[in-house]
Amino acid sequence: MPIHKVLIIEGEPVLRRELASSLTEAGFNVSDVPDYPQALDVFDALKPNIAIVDEVLPSGEGKGLCSLLHHRNIPVILLGTDSSGEATIRALEAGADFYFTKPAGHQELVARVKALLRRYYKEAPV
Repeated sequence: MPIHKVLIIEGEPVLRRELASSLTEAGFNVSDVPDYPQALDVFDALKPNIAIVDEVLPSGEGKGLCSLLHHRNIPVILLGTDSSGEATIRALEAGADFYFTKPAGHQELVARVKALLRRYYKEAPV
């Protein structure tokens, strides 16, 4: 089974480290960056299998990055602070595969990452 690459684009350093730690412990190869420009800088070299994107990044809109990744056929989980159904609808319309309200439960997030990878890459459970 291949080791999947996860790219985390999250502006909050503590949350970014926690997410990276949880996903690394679950067996993923994790890279993390704090903002949109750095995500664009590393994207082609990393070739991630999935991305976890902060809805509001310090130097660019997370939904714009979400749309870009969607067009590259990369599954995206968008993280935000709005728990309304409207936020979920906007995230899905922007190309996200799933919307999590911060703080995201780490076990549920890992399970969602695994489910999206199975769906996108049509392989045995990860």
